[in-house]
Parts: sequence; structure tokens; C-alpha cells
Amino acid sequence: MAVLFVSMAMPGCLSLVLGREMMESARGFPEVQEKPTLYDLSHTFVIDGTELLPTQSQKTLYEPIPIDDTVREVIIYFETSVNYFLGDADIRYVHVELLWCEDDGAGNPLNCDQSNPIYEVMADNGSYEPERIELDRNENPFESGVWSLTVDGRGTGWNTGVTIVDEQDSWILRVTVVRPCLAFPESPDVCTPTIEFED
Repeated sequence: MAVLFVSMAMPGCLSLVLGREMMESARGFPEVQEKPTLYDLSHTFVIDGTELLPTQSQKTLYEPIPIDDTVREVIIYFETSVNYFLGDADIRYVHVELLWCEDDGAGNPLNCDQSNPIYEVMADNGSYEPERIELDRNENPFESGVWSLTVDGRGTGWNTGVTIVDEQDSWILRVTVVRPCLAFPESPDVCTPTIEFED
């Protein structure tokens, strides 16, 4: 208490510095945890159910994913569901591409390496079985930058309200980025990524 009263009596910045130091010493030690960030580009095809014959539509989704030097792991989950498959004549597909790119300084991808994709799959022969890929930086080092995730697909589906008739093509694509974060005892539900503490 004596230090508090003395610091309050000191002029300007000196009292602020002492006050901050006292607050820091009162705070408990942080715990290092892992913070997953999910990027979900899943999609279900639903066409207007008024047509007599089902039609197909195109869908493209894109997400830039910032990868800094603290990222420990990237987990990719992908699968598709096609309600029927007509063989080689069937033009429905889902194409996924994850590319490493430079960061243009504003968090946008630049000069993407299209010749060496981090992950790529073309699902063009019916349903694609669930696939989970884990990229662990300790086992297989990867470069920081802004990764470009694109999924492009063509499919069909209808929603008439009749369960027996309704069918939809779909895909599930989720990318989870795992980084370390710090949680303080005073706010255990808040975990701040360690990259925010770096200069």
C-alpha cells in the first residue's frame, strides 16, 4: 500500500510505470495452450425444386489463410457426397487446391506456387471418402505466408419438402490452423495467440 501511495504522488509517467508494474506482479503466470482457428468452406447444392428434371450449378469458394511462424499444425478434412453417379458422362466434380503464397503485406496472397500445391484433390468419380491430412511443422516443416484455399465444384440437389425425393450433392472442406496462445488465470476463457506478443 505504501508503494501505491508513493507512486500516486510521483509526477506523470513515473507513477504510470510503477502502477503498471504492480498490476503485472499481481497477475498470475500465463499458461501456454493451443488455439485452433477453423476455416469452413463446406457447401450443399440446392436447386430450385420447380424444374421437372434436376439441373446442375457451379460453386466456387475461396479463403486466404495466414500462416505465421508460430503455427504448429494445419489439419485438412475433405469429403464429398454425390447422390448418384452416371459414369464418365457425369460432369459433376469438386476440385480443392491449397497453395503457398507470399504475403503482400496486407494479408493477401501474392506469387502463389501453383506448380507445387500443398494439398490438391479432384473428386470427379462419385462420392469421395472422408480424408484427414495433418501437416505438423515439427515433422514436415512448412513455410509461412498466406495460403490460398480454393474449392470449385459442380453439382445438383433439390428441396421440395418431400423427404423421399429430396437429395443434395455436397462437400465438406474444413481447414484448422493450430497456434500456441497464452491464457491468464484471471481470464481462463480468453487465450491470446503468442504471435500478438511479438514485435
